[in-house]
Amino acid sequence: MRREGESTAIQGDGVQHSDNAEPLDGSGRAYWRKFTPIYLSGVMAAIGIGKIAPISVALRSDLRLSLGQIGLVASSVTSVAAVLGLLVSFLLRPLKPRRVLVCGLLGMAVCGVLGARSQGFPVLIAARLAESLGYVVVVIAAPVLLMGLGGSARRTTTALAVWGTFMPVGLALGSFAGGALSSWYGWRAWLTIAAGATLAVAVAGAVLLRDAGSGVAGAGPEGRTGGGLRRLLRPTALALGFATISGAIVSFVAMFPTYLHERLGLPVAQAGTLTGAVSFVGVAGGFASGWLLRRGANIATVFFAGLLMPLGAFVAFAGVGGVGTAAVGAAVIAVSNELVVAAVFAALPLVVDAASDIGTANGLVAQLGSAGSLAGPPLVGLAVGAAGGWWAVGAVLLVGCASGVGLIRYAVRGGSGEDGNHEEQQAN
Repeated sequence: MRREGESTAIQGDGVQHSDNAEPLDGSGRAYWRKFTPIYLSGVMAAIGIGKIAPISVALRSDLRLSLGQIGLVASSVTSVAAVLGLLVSFLLRPLKPRRVLVCGLLGMAVCGVLGARSQGFPVLIAARLAESLGYVVVVIAAPVLLMGLGGSARRTTTALAVWGTFMPVGLALGSFAGGALSSWYGWRAWLTIAAGATLAVAVAGAVLLRDAGSGVAGAGPEGRTGGGLRRLLRPTALALGFATISGAIVSFVAMFPTYLHERLGLPVAQAGTLTGAVSFVGVAGGFASGWLLRRGANIATVFFAGLLMPLGAFVAFAGVGGVGTAAVGAAVIAVSNELVVAAVFAALPLVVDAASDIGTANGLVAQLGSAGSLAGPPLVGLAVGAAGGWWAVGAVLLVGCASGVGLIRYAVRGGSGEDGNHEEQQAN
């Protein structure tokens, strides 16, 4: 896709760049001013996923919940995204992305308050399921809205890459803020504060994004039409590759604290803290990905960073060298994961044949990525049990990440060995 009046080119294996230099006036500041509430909407959506974990013990005690019920409450958001991502993307196509984003945030805020006031499992799980719909709406609408902000293709690529960091940032904030605020004021206060912050972002979005975006179909020309399911081939390949990467990082986060405690003797609390800190360090990879793409890096080459994840896993779960060695390997996993995740979002406009397909592609990424997050930990756990050793984590990640990198590169290279996609011909 290409905006009218803007000369673009595909460098290397598929990254889109603008031949026009970005202006040095206030237009850049205006762009990032609009980007801010969109990014914060993703962060608040991610906080919605992670806000239950730090209060799970208090919830079990106050509401007399079982471990299974706590698990359902904590995983409901990801589960709904894994089931409804693509359907929601189709339903949202005719709507304006700004209204969709704001309504999704408002829905999350209202449901967050209902959850904070719940007196038992039925109301709490109902509020979480409804909040999950708001999450799906936000994470599907936000990248599409970014595409409609205007600016150069290089700036859009950078913005999409930075957007890809919303999940680890939100999860880290939800974990740390939730732990601190709930210990000071109680879990109900924490959920209420989170809902209030979501409402504030919704208001900011309604005010700052009044003239942003023209529709969930995205800004720009429609491109080629027709093709039916063939048009979804490359978006599906991208989403499947993203699923393997998502499954790998969630499996690492799930397994690493247990490994640190059982194999290296680290206390449970310290093991959890170290895992959270390493996950947050991974955010640097997302911003590094955006920096690399902004400077003209080959996006298909950036995806090779995914092969560093199993390498880091072999080091982290080797059982030698102590906690320090394990932490270094874990940091490699986290940083390389975010390098790939950020590049996946930046690649969205490169894998579609028409602007109207961006929402669908994003829905596929949201749905299959969530499915990978759900399927990864139990599959890796089964492999570790069958192999009788933690070394199996690296082996499983090697198979998964290698497959994922191959699928993603297939998507961005046009599926036939071609460099880029039809945009290259449009630019010449």
